[in-house]
Amino acid sequence: MTYDEKVAWLRRYRQALRRQAELEQEVEQLDSAAKRVTPMLSGMPGGQGDGNALPRAVENLLEAKAELEAQCDICGDIRREVVAAIEQVTNQRDHEILRRRYILGQRWEEIAAEMHLEYRWVRRLHKRAVGSLSIL
Repeated sequence: MTYDEKVAWLRRYRQALRRQAELEQEVEQLDSAAKRVTPMLSGMPGGQGDGNALPRAVENLLEAKAELEAQCDICGDIRREVVAAIEQVTNQRDHEILRRRYILGQRWEEIAAEMHLEYRWVRRLHKRAVGSLSIL
């Protein structure tokens, strides 16, 4: 794999987490919508509802929860793969840079500040560490 392909492979975990966060937000919205659905109790005719709003809302919510659960499983699988790849790095500093970048999702500036390194040096170490990975 080239450097760019390895970086794209490592980034999959953060992308999966973003998708999971989107699904969590969708579940919250559907849950809120399902709680707002109430039957009309007045004796006056009105509205064009078919009386199935609540069952539809619950069905949509259950589908979204199932999709979220599947995404959580995907995130776990990808995380295990990425962590296993990062564990190959024997140099502790390089290992920490990769972990901070691809598991914790930190920006280059944050990594440099927390590790007390210069920004450019962090980028160089990262490039060397990614080059040393053997990803199948």
